[in-house]
Amino acid sequence: MGVVYKAQDVRLGRFVALKFLPDQFADDLQLRERFQREARAASALNHPNICTIYDIGEADGRAFMAMEFLDGSTLKDRLLDTPLELAPLVDIAVQVLDGLEAAHAQNVIHRDIKPANIFVTSTGRAKILDFGLAKINAPTRAKVGAGAMDSSATEGYATTGGGALGTMPYMSPEQALGKPLDARSDLFSFGVTLYEMATGQMPFHGDTTGVLFLSIVQDVPVSPVQLNPGVPDELQRIIEKCLEKDRDLRYQHASDIRSDLKRLGRDSRVSSSGVAAVVEAPPLSAPSKPSNIQSRVSAPPKAPVSGAVVAPPLRHWKSWVLPLVIVAALAGGGVFYWRWHKQVTLTDKDTIVLTDFANTTGDEVFDDPLKTALMVDLSQSPFLNVLSDNKVAATLKLMTQPADTKLTPAVARDVCVRAGGKAYIAGSIASLGTEYVVGLKAVNCQDGNTLGQQLVTATTKEKVLGAMGQATSKLRSQLGESLASVQNFDVPLVDATTSSLEALTAYSLGARTLTREGERSAIPYFKRAIELDPNFALAYASLGTSYANLRESDLAKENYQKAYDLRSRVSAREQFQISAYYYNDVTGELDKADQTYQLYAKAYPRNWVPHNNLAGNYAALGQWDAALAEAREAARLNPDSGIALGEVMEYDSRMGQYQDAKAIYQQASSRGLDYPDLHYFRYAVAFMEGDTAEMQRQQDWAAGKPGREDVLLSAQSDTEAYAGHLAKARELSRLATNSARNAGENETAAKRQINDAIREVEFGYPQVARDEVAAALRLSSTRSTRVLAAAVLARAGDIDRAERMADELQRQNPLNTKINGYWLPTIRAAIELGRHNPTTAIEILEEAVPYELGMPGPQPELGALFYPAYLRGQAYLALHQGAAAAAEFQKYFDHKSTAVNSVLAGLAPLGLARAYELQGDEARARTAYQLFLTNWKNADPEIPVLKQARAESMQT
Repeated sequence: MGVVYKAQDVRLGRFVALKFLPDQFADDLQLRERFQREARAASALNHPNICTIYDIGEADGRAFMAMEFLDGSTLKDRLLDTPLELAPLVDIAVQVLDGLEAAHAQNVIHRDIKPANIFVTSTGRAKILDFGLAKINAPTRAKVGAGAMDSSATEGYATTGGGALGTMPYMSPEQALGKPLDARSDLFSFGVTLYEMATGQMPFHGDTTGVLFLSIVQDVPVSPVQLNPGVPDELQRIIEKCLEKDRDLRYQHASDIRSDLKRLGRDSRVSSSGVAAVVEAPPLSAPSKPSNIQSRVSAPPKAPVSGAVVAPPLRHWKSWVLPLVIVAALAGGGVFYWRWHKQVTLTDKDTIVLTDFANTTGDEVFDDPLKTALMVDLSQSPFLNVLSDNKVAATLKLMTQPADTKLTPAVARDVCVRAGGKAYIAGSIASLGTEYVVGLKAVNCQDGNTLGQQLVTATTKEKVLGAMGQATSKLRSQLGESLASVQNFDVPLVDATTSSLEALTAYSLGARTLTREGERSAIPYFKRAIELDPNFALAYASLGTSYANLRESDLAKENYQKAYDLRSRVSAREQFQISAYYYNDVTGELDKADQTYQLYAKAYPRNWVPHNNLAGNYAALGQWDAALAEAREAARLNPDSGIALGEVMEYDSRMGQYQDAKAIYQQASSRGLDYPDLHYFRYAVAFMEGDTAEMQRQQDWAAGKPGREDVLLSAQSDTEAYAGHLAKARELSRLATNSARNAGENETAAKRQINDAIREVEFGYPQVARDEVAAALRLSSTRSTRVLAAAVLARAGDIDRAERMADELQRQNPLNTKINGYWLPTIRAAIELGRHNPTTAIEILEEAVPYELGMPGPQPELGALFYPAYLRGQAYLALHQGAAAAAEFQKYFDHKSTAVNSVLAGLAPLGLARAYELQGDEARARTAYQLFLTNWKNADPEIPVLKQARAESMQT
């Protein structure tokens, strides 16, 4: 922000640096205040590692400050993408930390620590420059400045608009998020600088400010040693601790970092002078080795090993004689140890299986929850891939074993091998007097070698989960996960689940029941878990998902809201999931849900869930290519999921790729996957291909299956209505409604009935439609059913009630993308058509253009598909604008693989015929009328829309 000149102090005969505020900013009061703040902040700090301010003043209206003249260069100029040697790195870093410690002692936060603001003189003195963004921060008045550009703009980076000041690549997460700052923010920025000094590269990257922001907030940087193999392990540890996202886990004081760096400098000098380094070996647990021995083995100085420390001076001989004795005892097995040691780590491509816990305490409360807790804990890791319960059950089936087979270590090893896994983790709990001993042991399921193990004790039952969480964190490191990853994704187990073992037991039973019997059977267990711990966020989330899968949207919404309110009590992975579900189903903000899913997928690249759900959101907006790409990625990550394959099949069929869709169906069938959507979309493809035999096979599959039968009954009712067989359609809709109601799915039953009401009103039976809506709302008056009901009532002439419902929906759902983008314009346009205001209807429907060719929900079938286009076509017909009307009805033909057997798709030829007639194109009008009448050749003859179509066709 300043222009700096070398000048001579003629009174004292010394060189100084004069920093002027540039002319173009002379009248900017905010920048002048910042300029003065820099002088006040820096002049209050009299320290050899902080640039000294001599004076401040004005000359000819130009503000300036006089500073000590420094001969040398900035650290930025010295780096030039090249890492420093260890000795100068430590020297410069320690001096900078001395300066920061002095600043922080005076409650001054620099807020812009970076190589460009660190000057190294020709004599090697490091000086902190530029306190223009500094804040004198009383501990009880921590605020964040905001709103202006900083000097980083000249380096290609800018502050976020209206956000925290600083240079984006060097900001701490809390600074980037605009949160209140304390001295620990400077320590993070120092860590970024230290990373750059050690590697010559930046830890966080992004082509845009937004991407860079996400990188700072979410990404775990590449380990420095991967960029510069010469980085000592201890330096890497220091850097990673500086870069902790959670400032409570970060270094708390500059002096702490300085001590560690000084120790590193000392030890590196000692090591380079010829003193051997030693390394702590992991516990050795194979039968041929002593168990639980923390041993040390010699290592040559030029072969550094992770975790290396320098041997103590001879005067402390008592502290290292025992390790040396152990080394001597193990010398004969040294070669075997190093061969074993190389096999310790897994890769992020490997899969692990969890055994059931061996519980010898006699207390049944430990039978189920410990495995569930371990699953939750390990699932925090973006590195480890735990075989899901569904996959375990499928593998046991292939082994001709019951799904409830106890996973002993022997069985788990067989499952691991059959599933292509790399290791299994055996858990155990035993009582030792009044204490509990928890053991975790990771075993290579291919050769039986131990990969890592942990043994912890808990003084009480209530402390078992906390102790196991600590053991899991250490085991993750043993298995190859980086320290930074473990620290960044390591919410304590009690916080990630519950402190109540009884609540966790109920939750565990629910999770097991969900896998074996489905959502409805699991719900009572999740409810019981919540009764035992009303703050059990994970139980609320699972309950919400169960209701969502049962198509009970209001109950799902209620529980997702509670989970979201408690989201600080889950792991990072679950926070992503809960937040996305909240935006999707509670507020309806699809853009925020999509952003959360994208972050979720980035943080957990091997998790299929964000891709699967993101696909659904893209489909809601009609972005079919994007939906299919995400669905395929979900299926790639979880090829044994009927849900994932069902999504792929849906988008293949919606895009007219019928052969691909049928191939997916065969793939799922060959794996014994029986997800309802697979059968529904096989039915849809068969309809498009005119394969009535296949359609009947899918109906036969669903017959008598609760929660399945209504799906295919409703699909068949649409097929009958598509051909004008209204009596058959009504009967099938009645059966579908009753089937859903008998399965306990009242909301779904109501939607089936309203789907029938849509065809009634469009076929010319408005009173029947109003009666259907009234019956449906008595059955279930949720947000979803009221959305559909309002649309039908508007078309059925109940204008006042439809308008009241629309106003209420808008008031209650101000952020909902689908309601505000698709449904409210549809409802209000239908209202205006009922008032004979077609021009107004067309204007209202402009809001729906981005959404109208998608699958916006909440209908479970296709009754209201492309409704905005259909209503726009009707409005243009009323205005006698034939060409415009034809373009709207043509959408059903251009997207017939999406429309399938929708009642509106069945009526589209009639709309197109009327549009051609308005244009005077009698030949095309006759063709369109003939198409409609051919499709309806066996239709029920008294349907009003059919009688009108026949009369019109005879006049053409």
